[in-house]
Amino acid sequence: MANSKMLWGGRFSATPKGAIRSFLSSENISLDTRFLPYDIEGSMAHVCMLCKQGILKKQEAAPILRALLQLQARAGKNELALDAELEDVHMNVEAEATKLTPEAKKMHTARSRNDQVSLDTRLYLRHEMNKTSRQLVLLVKELAFLSKRKTIFPSYTHMQIAQPITLSFYCRAYADAFARDFSRISECYCRINLNPLGAGAVAGTTWNIDREHTASLLGFSGVQQSPLDVVTSRGEMEAELIFALTMLLTHAGRVAEDICLLSSKRIAILSDSTSTGSSMMPQKKNPDPMELLRGKTARMHGLLMHSLSLMKGLPSGYNMDSQESKYAVMHALDTAQECIPVLCEVLATIDFDADAIKEELEKGYACATELADLLARKGVPFRSAHEITGKLVKGRIAKKKYLSALAASEVSQLAGVKITEPELQAALNVDKTSRMHSPISSDFIAPLQKAIAEREERILAAKKLLEKEVKQITG
Repeated sequence: MANSKMLWGGRFSATPKGAIRSFLSSENISLDTRFLPYDIEGSMAHVCMLCKQGILKKQEAAPILRALLQLQARAGKNELALDAELEDVHMNVEAEATKLTPEAKKMHTARSRNDQVSLDTRLYLRHEMNKTSRQLVLLVKELAFLSKRKTIFPSYTHMQIAQPITLSFYCRAYADAFARDFSRISECYCRINLNPLGAGAVAGTTWNIDREHTASLLGFSGVQQSPLDVVTSRGEMEAELIFALTMLLTHAGRVAEDICLLSSKRIAILSDSTSTGSSMMPQKKNPDPMELLRGKTARMHGLLMHSLSLMKGLPSGYNMDSQESKYAVMHALDTAQECIPVLCEVLATIDFDADAIKEELEKGYACATELADLLARKGVPFRSAHEITGKLVKGRIAKKKYLSALAASEVSQLAGVKITEPELQAALNVDKTSRMHSPISSDFIAPLQKAIAEREERILAAKKLLEKEVKQITG
């Protein structure tokens, strides 16, 4: 196949052109730019391992590593553009290295693009998962800061007023939810952090490679054992991560929805810097960032369905369909990493109207449950106490009055038990009946920070080990 840039051309007399070439490579090559530093790093580790095993002589490995170091420097300065005619990042790196030394033609020994793309994906995802995890910690910190405010807060069921709570009680609920999201990402990280190199195209390799050594140079916690599983499971780790990100955005979208609803009641007051106006109605102050965040959650759900549907019905081994998983996971990460800082900024600048909150709780007869509990503590069976309280609420609604206007004598007469005025007022005081919760402490956040630090320290140690080995070979 004359005059072709393809590195697999020996068997072919013609190559894809025009629409076919563009279809195969145009979108993929733009996404592969993100893989470039990881592809170079993975190739360095692979060449070091080949040299250690005697598959490459030191005088063969050294010029390859020097070429890769040059490419690494160019990539760091955004001076290494990828050529779509070479299909992907792997062939681009090999072609560029070969321009610098003919020895680079040997760097693909005992390796396939099938295990190579799995490697690049894992290295890229590790970095992005740590970035997302750091953002999550900042989000929990904003909730912790907000939880220090001594503010009563409304809770809802079926979008109707339920019971009085506190702002700290609300913040702790979402701190717990985001901590679960952090945990899901961490668990996914453990499954991703395995070395796929050595799987080859599908059946491994007969070369005497050392997969554990490559794993140590790249900071992996172990080796993915089955070559067939390495290749067949492409898309699985992406789908698992997208699920974790979907849950994260679902939780964030729920907070956004709460803020939209509370701002419409003038309970939540968004800062001007996190709101927008209307081109026609001068009085409007719209929670557009929160509405858009809520909408981004739908995009994330779509990406999850994309990734799951992609794997359905695929046979064992490598299939080009799985290339689509790259699009899904990259866009999922982009979406999550765009949304989390927005929610952080809104939470950092939001305010709440205490008078509006009390009015909302009074209008919703939010202390009715506490009144029923008071009667039950006095010996009235709870079901009877529930019915009596319901009648009292019905009477207040008919008179267009709140429960706080009740007299102890009226309650005592209907319930058949003695209720004192102080007891009744304590039950109907939204400040006293609010479900209290202490502010979120640093002890809640510290384990999250420690987990990220441990992961990043392992990666940094591996980078230093790889640099040391490269220097030993290149002199």
